[in-house]
Amino acid sequence: MHRSNSLLASRHNIHHHYDIGNEFYRLWLDRNLVYTCAYFPSPAMSLEEAQVAKMDHVCRKLCLEPGERVVEAGCGWGALALHMARQYGVTVRAFNISGEQIRYARDLAAASGLADRVEFIEDDYRNIQGRFDALVSLGMLEHVGTAHYRDFGRMIDRCLSPAGRGLIQSIGQDWPDETNPWIERRIFPGTYPPTLREMMDIFEPPRLSILDVENLRLHYAETLRHWLKRFEASAGVVAAMFDERFVRMWRLYLAGSCAAFAAGSLQLFQVVFSRPGVNDVPRTRARLYS
Repeated sequence: MHRSNSLLASRHNIHHHYDIGNEFYRLWLDRNLVYTCAYFPSPAMSLEEAQVAKMDHVCRKLCLEPGERVVEAGCGWGALALHMARQYGVTVRAFNISGEQIRYARDLAAASGLADRVEFIEDDYRNIQGRFDALVSLGMLEHVGTAHYRDFGRMIDRCLSPAGRGLIQSIGQDWPDETNPWIERRIFPGTYPPTLREMMDIFEPPRLSILDVENLRLHYAETLRHWLKRFEASAGVVAAMFDERFVRMWRLYLAGSCAAFAAGSLQLFQVVFSRPGVNDVPRTRARLYS
């Protein structure tokens, strides 16, 4: 049975996957603990280089300028928020309901000297308040559930400034289909990868304007190849942390996801949007690649 994504249920669902120990994720993610699709302009890039390239790709799409205020819905271990502050001169409020991730991100912000420019808040996206020049959310929409897309849209409408713009990155699919029941039970309770049409339930009610859509599914397949290789190299350590059954379970999740993106049964959508009638936006994609 598909699990709810109410305020309480969302905390349980996120805890199931993300609060199983930062040391586990350190074994196979990049050094910045970025747990979303990397971006490989060159196939020779390392995972570390590709994750930085992804963060820059996102920041350029958002046209960030020094002094602007940014809100991040679902910030993971804080890499993107800190990158935006450090490299683009913005201030960030970043929200997450994973206690382990928030504690790690706060410690990292303090150690990096960025605690005055990046605030990590342990709270649900539905409780975000304030006005911001830009909104970004990478890899969280999958955990929201279609029943709550209008809640997500209301949050955006409440928080985005009149000239604001935003970017949502989400695993998706080409037509509506149920989440794999094994993934739902064992790996990601409450998850659902939407179609682009379903995502419009976020944007249409508050009358937001879509500026750009990009599908990076082959980049996610490559990201997963890197993760799986690192996971396999640490399989013995993982088995000692948990057990052999856990190793088999996560091996299947990573390998199966890699196959799904390579075969095209899963997509990776980046959707850029703004208020309607905002004309101070790039007319081409040239700045993304310069």
